[in-house]
Amino acid sequence: MVVGVNSLVRMPVDLFPPIKIPVVVVATFFSGMPPEQIENDITGAFERFFTLASGIDHLESRSLPGVSLIKVYFQPGLDADNAVSVIANLAAANLRRLPPGTLPPVVLKFDASSLPVCLVTLKGEGMNERSCATWANTPSATKSPACRGVGAATLRGRYRQIMVYVDPLKLEAHQLSVMDVVRAVNDSNLILPAGDVKIGPLDYNIYCNSQIEKIEDINRIPLKTVGQASVLVGDVGQAKDASQIQNCLVRVDGQKSVYLPVLRQGGDANTISVVDGIKNGVSRLLDVPRATRYEGGFRPIDLRSQRHRQPDP
Repeated sequence: MVVGVNSLVRMPVDLFPPIKIPVVVVATFFSGMPPEQIENDITGAFERFFTLASGIDHLESRSLPGVSLIKVYFQPGLDADNAVSVIANLAAANLRRLPPGTLPPVVLKFDASSLPVCLVTLKGEGMNERSCATWANTPSATKSPACRGVGAATLRGRYRQIMVYVDPLKLEAHQLSVMDVVRAVNDSNLILPAGDVKIGPLDYNIYCNSQIEKIEDINRIPLKTVGQASVLVGDVGQAKDASQIQNCLVRVDGQKSVYLPVLRQGGDANTISVVDGIKNGVSRLLDVPRATRYEGGFRPIDLRSQRHRQPDP
């Protein structure tokens, strides 16, 4: 009876029974590439290369705009961790054969723990999607999923991004292309190591920081020189504090919001304990804007009634 009661208390609780299916997912991203080229240049190249692994049952793949998804099914009974290691090594070896600009592939083990155990939504009165997403990426907010058994929490919403909008007619008039603007902005926004200098008995480190601090400075970046005058970014376009291209809309009670799907770690992590830990962590957040409202797990947690310090906008 003592052993039974002790085992019952320590028994992990999960949404699904442990399913040992050796399935590996490989995700590769190339922004802007159409599905046809994704299939020919990325998906097909990986599928031919993955056949070198032993114990494969079959392959499934999907080619989407800018994304290549491949599922590798291994024979039952094969060690899933070993399968991930083999596929990751093959994917890394095939990376040099992919089109230039392809991001390194993400190799993950697919199981029931890959599904989110709860959603944490964030909304605020007078706060738009970008404001909510900006605050959700602060250290105060990212500590919320730092509890036992939590695997990852990726923000979904609208992200802030500095955009440079160019006029194609002005580019053509100055005999420039969009890539000329991209290269000029990248070359003018760097942190370069400058080494050190010894003066007397002291050794000083020299820091060369050429990162752009203000958005207005982007408009003053030179693109080319014609005679005695320089063509600036502001002559062909304008830099704005905007947002990246939005692929999903989040609405909570009809209000613009963001949310975090929280994943559980594999193994013997207790799903109920993970959700309860997230609720407890959300209720103890610091530096929360007064207009912010979190809803986590299965019950809303209103933080406006608590006394918190208002952060700088």
